[in-house]
Amino acid sequence: MRALVLASALACPVIASADTCDPKRMNCSPLVACVEETGEFFRGASFGQDAGPFRADSVTGAVCTGTWRRTLLGIGIAEFRCDDGRMGSSVFNWFEPESGTAVGYGTFVDGGVARFWAGNNLERYFREIDPEERQRMACNPIDMLLS
Repeated sequence: MRALVLASALACPVIASADTCDPKRMNCSPLVACVEETGEFFRGASFGQDAGPFRADSVTGAVCTGTWRRTLLGIGIAEFRCDDGRMGSSVFNWFEPESGTAVGYGTFVDGGVARFWAGNNLERYFREIDPEERQRMACNPIDMLLS
């Protein structure tokens, strides 16, 4: 199944950037990610209700695209490939109900680890998380949210 999802991600057409995500008009959610070791962050959007394409643009210029799907247990799984050669997968395994934010971790095949957040109220989520948690983050939430 993993190979099928990855093949779908690689075959999926390039989707528009996060700027085209308008949750009032379409089924999409903004997403951000942070590579904890380097502080590199990504901004993007996922499209669809239970499965679909997504795109995330790195602050360094790399563009990552892929597909995601929700499992029967409600966990979100994604496979992605970046135009700089990186590829990997992520799992959104926690949903913060107050802001509607999905939270998870991803890994690149080279061993790099990133944290991911997706939802239509990311600003509220980052504003209301524990200040100590925010201080432990390698990426500044304000930088991740501003385009």
